[in-house]
Amino acid sequence: MPEKKILIVDDSVHTRKALKGILEKNKYNVIGEAGSGAEAIRLFTSLSPDIVMLDIIMPNLGGIETLRMLRSLNKDVKIVMVSALDSLDRVKECMKAGANHYILKPFEEEKVIEVLKKI
Repeated sequence: MPEKKILIVDDSVHTRKALKGILEKNKYNVIGEAGSGAEAIRLFTSLSPDIVMLDIIMPNLGGIETLRMLRSLNKDVKIVMVSALDSLDRVKECMKAGANHYILKPFEEEKVIEVLKKI
């Protein structure tokens, strides 16, 4: 599956770099990075990724709102929510809004790759 194109969305540069490092080490194709929901929407429409790794807590346009917008643009894209919050209610909210999976920060390389293989 490493030929799939991935867009990373997180307001933290450090988090984006950490996730990108894990993905590239495992031969995944990171085609873009966005620091906000609005930037994610713009990049999504121009880059057409197969998978979006999307942070939940972001200023202005939050992750769940961004998720709903991305899902309205493409119902088939795979969206993995990423958060330090492990609230069951938050996970349920993400899945109800259309997320395919959920990964907790800080990232464990094995877990990230396992989730990507599942989706």
